[in-house]
Amino acid sequence: MNERSVSVRNGDFQVDVLEGGSGDPLLYLHGIAGLQWTPFLDQLANGHTVIAPHTPGFGATTGTESLQDLQDLIYFYLDLLDDLGLDKLPLVGHSLGGMFAAELAAIQPARFSHVALAAPFGLWDDSDQIPDLFSIPLPELAAGMYANVESEPAVAVATAPSARMTEVDPDTAEGQETISYLVERSKSMSTAAKYLWPIPNRGLSKRLHRVTQPALIIWGEKDGVIPPGYADRFAAKMPNAAVHVVPDAAHMVVDEQPGYVAGLIESLLAR
Repeated sequence: MNERSVSVRNGDFQVDVLEGGSGDPLLYLHGIAGLQWTPFLDQLANGHTVIAPHTPGFGATTGTESLQDLQDLIYFYLDLLDDLGLDKLPLVGHSLGGMFAAELAAIQPARFSHVALAAPFGLWDDSDQIPDLFSIPLPELAAGMYANVESEPAVAVATAPSARMTEVDPDTAEGQETISYLVERSKSMSTAAKYLWPIPNRGLSKRLHRVTQPALIIWGEKDGVIPPGYADRFAAKMPNAAVHVVPDAAHMVVDEQPGYVAGLIESLLAR
C-alpha cells in the first residue's frame, strides 16, 4: 500500500490517498469510522488498483472548511476524479461513503461501471428510524457497529475516551494519545454532522433512479446503526440492483466479513 497527497482545485484541498494492488482502478469511499488500509481493501486489491481517499475532515485531508453541504462535497469528489483521470471504474462505498458513492453514481452514471454500497446512509423512513449517532452512548454504538461486541474493535469503541481535553495531562504519553484521539474524533464527527444531522436525508431518494449501473446493496444482518430493512429500500429505487444481507455482521460489515464482502463485489464486477 502506498500513501500520497493529491492537490485538488489549485491547492484548496490536499487529499490524503491510499493506493494498493494492481490492475484496473477501483474507487473506495470510507465510512464514519474513517479510513485505514484493512484486510477488506487488501482483498479488493488482489485484482484491482484500489484508490481510497480520505474525505475532507478525516485523516490528513484538508479543506473541509470549504464544504458547506453535500453538493459541495460531491463536486469536490468530481474534481478529485478529474485530477486523477479516473473514468469508467467500479465504485464501492461504505456507510457515509456509501451515501457519497450513491450521489456520485447518480450525478455522473456514465463515469462508473458498477456500484457496490455497503450499509449506506442517505434514506429515511419515519417507521424505521436511524439512531442519532451524535447522542447514542458508546456501548450502544459499539453494539450497532459490530456483531461481536467482545471483539477488539467493538471494545475500543465502547471504551473510547470521553474526557474533555482540558482534563487530560498532555505531558504524558497516554495523555498525548488521548488528545490525538479526541481531536480526530471531533473532526470526523463534525464532518459527519454536515451530511447526517439531524437526519441523513438530503433528497437521495429522488436521484437513486439514475443509478442504473449493475449494483449491489450489502448489509450486515445485525446492523444497529442503519436497520437492514433499508437495503430493500435502496434496491427498490435502483433499476439494476440486487441485495445481499451478510450473516454475523453489523454496520462494519466490510471489516467483520472482509473476504465474504469482497467476494460479493467480485461477483458483481463479473456482470
